[in-house]
Amino acid sequence: MTTPAARPPLRTSFVEPAALTPERRAAMFALLSVWFEGYGEDYFNEELEDLDHCVVQEDAGTGELVGFATVYRQATEIGGTAVGAFHTAHCILERRFWGSNELVRSMVAEMVARARADRSGRLWYWSYSAVGYRSYRYMPMLFVRHTPQLDTAPDALDRAFRDHIGRECFAQYYDADTGTVDWQWQGYGLTEEARAISEAKLDSPAVAQFRRINPRWADSVEILCLARLQDDNLTAFGRRWFPVSPRPPGERVAPKAPGEGAVRGGMSGTSATPSP
Repeated sequence: MTTPAARPPLRTSFVEPAALTPERRAAMFALLSVWFEGYGEDYFNEELEDLDHCVVQEDAGTGELVGFATVYRQATEIGGTAVGAFHTAHCILERRFWGSNELVRSMVAEMVARARADRSGRLWYWSYSAVGYRSYRYMPMLFVRHTPQLDTAPDALDRAFRDHIGRECFAQYYDADTGTVDWQWQGYGLTEEARAISEAKLDSPAVAQFRRINPRWADSVEILCLARLQDDNLTAFGRRWFPVSPRPPGERVAPKAPGEGAVRGGMSGTSATPSP
């Protein structure tokens, strides 16, 4: 892995789908394909049309794409409570930059800032589906209460909203009993490179805990993760990452009006990070 001193400086920006050129979309799909196989490029491009925004990381000197995250947004009511979710479908980073958390930090900081700025009373969440520990670890790292949580059942609202997102994003591939997504697509799953990294980390205690939460990770079965974007739900680490202050630097697009950039029905999501 490249040492921090050897990594080039990165530039982070927030862009709308219309700003993603065919060349940029092709580069994004190439990054995705390093970690997942059997994911159609045409389908990937269809997904991009419904984004709320995309977080892009580039080499600041060359403009080369090194990472990206795709974020959808939806708002609804669950049992009379107004709720909303920023749903991360993909969050991919070149392996040489895995020592950096800036892509995830910038992405979630934007969500937290928008949730703080909303005075409507709507309860906002971050959601994503995790195929492995590298994806899941942000839940316990950033949030006190989250779903799934080892040996802790979600409360009624969190469970109901998780299942709503599961049905909306993943349709028949979502299992509400387990909170998992099993695509059952022939040829779809982790690449050999991703699998090798996953298997090398199986002796980690944290990964062992994750395997209890998602025992079918090796079959590319994903688990739906959800956490409230509230200040009293941030861990001490989360409070350091997301202080009550202006958003971190980065070019941004204006937030969309209600109803725009919403998560589509059916299959509009996949794993949140590139490898377990």
